[in-house]
Amino acid sequence: MYKYLFFDFDGTLINTNNIIKFLLNETCEKFCKRKMSQDDLQQVFGKILIQQMQYFSDEYAEQMVEYYKSRYKDFQDAMIESFAGIDEMLQQLDALDCKMAIVSSKGTNGIYHGLELLNLTRFFKAVISAYDVQNHKPHPEPVLKAMEKLTAKKELSLLIGDSPYDILCGKNAGIDTVMVGWSIFPKEVLEKSNPDYWINTPSDLISLVLRK
Repeated sequence: MYKYLFFDFDGTLINTNNIIKFLLNETCEKFCKRKMSQDDLQQVFGKILIQQMQYFSDEYAEQMVEYYKSRYKDFQDAMIESFAGIDEMLQQLDALDCKMAIVSSKGTNGIYHGLELLNLTRFFKAVISAYDVQNHKPHPEPVLKAMEKLTAKKELSLLIGDSPYDILCGKNAGIDTVMVGWSIFPKEVLEKSNPDYWINTPSDLISLVLRK
């Protein structure tokens, strides 16, 4: 079975899609005087925050980051939601003695706040945030650093994500990858990253983990 599981955070474990879309659009309107398009969203979703803002404006990127962070704190408790079945899935994986870590392009505070808000902190042995690496997804550094913390074996490791950057990060690290069926990205975009597996619901991961 797969023993070591590495989860993306936003859009994979926790439903932050609405707050991210809302605040990206608000920030874009405030500093760039235009609404964010669907194409804009696909270009920036899954990247670290400074890269997202640089996509919209090199001139105002740093100010946009600070504005976004401040507004995220204002709305996070009201707008962060659970994905149905995630808590049950993590309980079952924990019972199987799987070792789990988070590998995210999000900042540390946002990750831990979301985990605590939804009572998921106890399931994870390590958290690798945007601040813990020099090279971000799709570079393998985030996954490799998490693997080191869990002393994971590649052949027993699995990366679970909702974006092409997640899948390519796992592949570049030499481990198997899973694309979740609740991703915000269009399927034709996700297919290009060629994940090893697809799951439609969180419970599907249990069968997949036990298959190996």
